[in-house]
Amino acid sequence: MSSTSSPSSADRADTPDEQVVLSHLVNRLLQREGGNIPVERVTLRVSDYVDLSDQDAADLIDDGADAGIYTLDRSQSGSATIAGVSPQGPEPSVITDAFGELQRDDGTDFRVLSVVTDSINDALHDAGYNDFTGLASASTADIAGLTGTLTESRAENLLKEAQQHAPVGHRLAQRAAAYYTQRSNPDTGLGEARVTDLSLVTESVGEPRYLAEGWSPDDERGMYVSNIGRNAGNPVLTGLHVLDNPDHPSVPKAATHPDASYDALPVDEHGEVIPPAVPIDPRLQLPLDELIAKKLARGLVPIRVVGPRGSGKNYLLKYLCHQTNRGYQSIDVDRATEPEDLFGPLVPDGDVIVPRNGAVKQGLLNGDTIVINEFPVMQAGAAIALHRLLNEGTLLVKSHGELVEPHPSARLVITMNPPTREYRDSEPMNSATRGRFRAFEQPYIQDIEDEAETLDRQVNSTDVVVDRPTLRKIVQFAHQTRQNESWPTLSTRNLTILCEHIEDGASPKAATKNELWAVAEPNQYPEDAHETLNDFL
Repeated sequence: MSSTSSPSSADRADTPDEQVVLSHLVNRLLQREGGNIPVERVTLRVSDYVDLSDQDAADLIDDGADAGIYTLDRSQSGSATIAGVSPQGPEPSVITDAFGELQRDDGTDFRVLSVVTDSINDALHDAGYNDFTGLASASTADIAGLTGTLTESRAENLLKEAQQHAPVGHRLAQRAAAYYTQRSNPDTGLGEARVTDLSLVTESVGEPRYLAEGWSPDDERGMYVSNIGRNAGNPVLTGLHVLDNPDHPSVPKAATHPDASYDALPVDEHGEVIPPAVPIDPRLQLPLDELIAKKLARGLVPIRVVGPRGSGKNYLLKYLCHQTNRGYQSIDVDRATEPEDLFGPLVPDGDVIVPRNGAVKQGLLNGDTIVINEFPVMQAGAAIALHRLLNEGTLLVKSHGELVEPHPSARLVITMNPPTREYRDSEPMNSATRGRFRAFEQPYIQDIEDEAETLDRQVNSTDVVVDRPTLRKIVQFAHQTRQNESWPTLSTRNLTILCEHIEDGASPKAATKNELWAVAEPNQYPEDAHETLNDFL
């Protein structure tokens, strides 16, 4: 097959086979775009990399499809898209130069980093850094000054970029090993499962810190101070007392705590728990952490938090419990939930039948903050069984023949999705039950910069996974999806998963398209959002 201009035989000897260049170009475009690409887009771009006309490129794609190199999808109108490719031979340098090095860790050329010059590249190799993994583990002090131009600030930026080029497999293996060690039996060194019988966890939460320290009850050192989000510059006292036992088994732990489990709260580079991005209640116009903390400070006042999936309802509540050393029991309920699932069944004990405490009852006895998720989907009987607790602060468990007065630190919060089309499976709440709660709305974060900042701290806390400009574009696009009911909605939780895909090697656009597909409802078409996505990534 000939192209419009024939290179000389000398040039042809140095020119990669056209099909090799074309297959690797398609491979890179598929990776970057995250799915099918129109044949026409490839044929229009290929002349930038190899001497081929549009028609010759189209013919090569057809020949390659017959040979099994390309997988084509053809529409009824006759247009074709490329859905897959088997790249032929090693990647030509013309493609590598245009798209950047593939993620590998041998024969490393550090000049792919924006701040690395020839002299810095040579100095890094002379200093013993032969791959991105080793370079990413270096400190600023290790490499600053290796050349006259490698200043401390330049070294810092260099290391951040190097982390993004280091193969993720090394980091994943290290994290997995650390977690396995943490969950191993200290005597045998073997990994083991852990089963906790909640009815046997009878240790009460700590006492208010002001009592232990001899402070006044209104001493701000002994209460939660809202100093995040809008209140960062003007902290607000909430009156919610901090308890004195951060090691209680029900208190949410930071990821660095010796007893941390898989659901531990993430920490930043300083080991501090990353606070949530706090939205403003749209009607009360106050930060949600402040509102909820003030209601928790009033005692066993039932609280209802309504918000879309992935908006951070549970994270905010866990954060408040962590900051105040309060027990946290999160319970998911469904249509099959019965009162005995909440309060406990009756079980045989020798010749007698005795009550066995369930998670809600035992948590109230211990002084935990009980969080019941998707509360409205429960059968009416289970919800009504809580009415006395909601009204009078005491729990009547009829089957146990007990009237329970909860621990003074016990609290009750329920969460639910809004009754909108997207959550059509959500049940409307019984009006008699609904009126017993103080209700707040937790929308998605309204401010793009606030959400980007929180996401940055969560996904880039130990290693740079996504650079800040790209992260901001992803958040901007997510905000677009939340304003269009016909598109799949990307929540803050979805964005953390999306960034995980990027860390695993996917391009930002591919990761975004995948998450759109993953959360799409049956009546939604992710492809409808792709054109807008092209404006951001």
